Amino acid sequence: MTFANKNRFDYAIAFLAGALCATLCHAESAQTIYKVTDENGHITYTDVAPGPGSHTVEEYRLDTPNAAMPVLPTTATPPAKGAAAAAKPEYITVIAQPLDGSTIPMGPGNFTVAAQTSPQLGASERLQLEVDGSAFGSPQRDTTWKLENIFRGAHTLRVIRLDDTGNATDTSEISTVFVLRPSVVK
Repeated sequence: MTFANKNRFDYAIAFLAGALCATLCHAESAQTIYKVTDENGHITYTDVAPGPGSHTVEEYRLDTPNAAMPVLPTTATPPAKGAAAAAKPEYITVIAQPLDGSTIPMGPGNFTVAAQTSPQLGASERLQLEVDGSAFGSPQRDTTWKLENIFRGAHTLRVIRLDDTGNATDTSEISTVFVLRPSVVK
């Protein structure tokens, strides 16, 4: 082993020994670690002071390790007996088409937006499409919308799931599409 590699090895061992001892040491006081190198170059780390002999000893002082008590999770209070807990369904509403970041190719600015919902829409539920933050058409049960003559540029899309009173129960992530259209140069 070369001298440079041996030094790196010694430092790595010292670091690991220090980390191990810091973990295992009592938090009451500082700890002394001894690096003992024998006549053959073998290195040993110990927390017991070595006796006299044909070896070299280096002392390392470890301060009190920084320790904290773990935070215990709190448990939820179980529902009271006899109380009917109304289970709120977990809704998922996503825009399946076009994908976020899609480019609508050169043309008249026509494309279809398709949404997916889980669970399926109930009899009184509706979906509302928003384009650039404004409602597009009326709420509907169908999960597709045909957009026509959309101007060139970036547009944001979002689908909102509405309950029977018109309140939002879920919304999709905002999706951005880029519409390419030819321009007329005069």
